[in-house]
Amino acid sequence: MAAIVGVVVAMSGGDGKNTASENSPAAPGGAKPPAPGAAEPAGKTYTKVPEGCELIKASTLARIAPGTECKPSQFDNATMAAMITRMPSWKTPFGSSGAFLDLDVNLSVSPGAKGMYDMHKKTALTALGKVRKVTDSRPLHDLGNEAHVVHAVDKAPMDLAEATVIVRAGNAEYTVGYSYDVQRSGMNQQQAEDAAIAAAHDVLGSLG
Repeated sequence: MAAIVGVVVAMSGGDGKNTASENSPAAPGGAKPPAPGAAEPAGKTYTKVPEGCELIKASTLARIAPGTECKPSQFDNATMAAMITRMPSWKTPFGSSGAFLDLDVNLSVSPGAKGMYDMHKKTALTALGKVRKVTDSRPLHDLGNEAHVVHAVDKAPMDLAEATVIVRAGNAEYTVGYSYDVQRSGMNQQQAEDAAIAAAHDVLGSLG
């Protein structure tokens, strides 16, 4: 699962959304990480983000994560000047008769979006290499400035798998992790990736 950044920043706005006070500088999308002092890759500058549990549409959740309940993160409303963060998760309730499912979003809007994207992509590919096997890794071309999907399956005796989508769009960067029980869910890799990608589209569409 993608690493969670510990420093969280946000600033409340009057319309129920939060507003970032820093803008992202410009450079071509998809470029290599900038040298110290260089401008970051360009893209839209987002300033408003809905509450964490509003990042994914109810209709999408009903399709890809039925029966889950959303829990906002303690970091969702933390306040500093330069960054907005959201880290909600949707999980099957404890004791539920349904198969295990965990959908989580780790979003930050800040000038450091490119560096966050690179870090989260590397984490998804390598961090759990001893206990997970990566079964798919490919770029996505219709999400923001750059995006990547990674699917990994836990090694025996565990029976969980996760599809992770990492996205950078201008000054916004986020991951969507879709973890599921391989045997009990009856889900396959393509279905899990499609679910994570659908959620990622909703997150991007919610930003303003």
